[in-house]
Amino acid sequence: MQLTEKVIELQADLTRARREHFRLVWVAGGTASERSALLRALSDAENGVYIEVGKKLSTAMIDVPTPLRTASVEDCFSGCLGNVPFTVSCLDRLEVLFEPSLRINPIALIQGTSRNIPIVASWPGAVTGSHLIFGSPDHPTHMEISKQDLEAIVHTL
Repeated sequence: MQLTEKVIELQADLTRARREHFRLVWVAGGTASERSALLRALSDAENGVYIEVGKKLSTAMIDVPTPLRTASVEDCFSGCLGNVPFTVSCLDRLEVLFEPSLRINPIALIQGTSRNIPIVASWPGAVTGSHLIFGSPDHPTHMEISKQDLEAIVHTL
């Protein structure tokens, strides 16, 4: 399937998400580069913004002392999204949000943000039939969440 066709399918999911409480679409499956290319193309098609969260959040938090990072991560995340109203924010490279030392729930953070702005986010892990998985079972960052519990649309590549 061509990238243009994939963007059209994702736009249909985004249209549905805009009518929900959490205006959020998770893009799961495929490779990280496939998800990135799709998010960039969607951002262009929707006059939105594409954000590499890992890069922007790391830069925003570089001067925050380690003991204060947990208290600052939500404000820094909001700052990364900016105040300019875009039609959609496409969030990519989210792995940093799963860092255990930040002691945040990355899904709740993104969900809460999607109440104010439509978000399409790249799921930085694996997808099974009914679950999204981050990290291996023996790793401290491991997370497995049912698609049904996400309260969001899951667009699978």
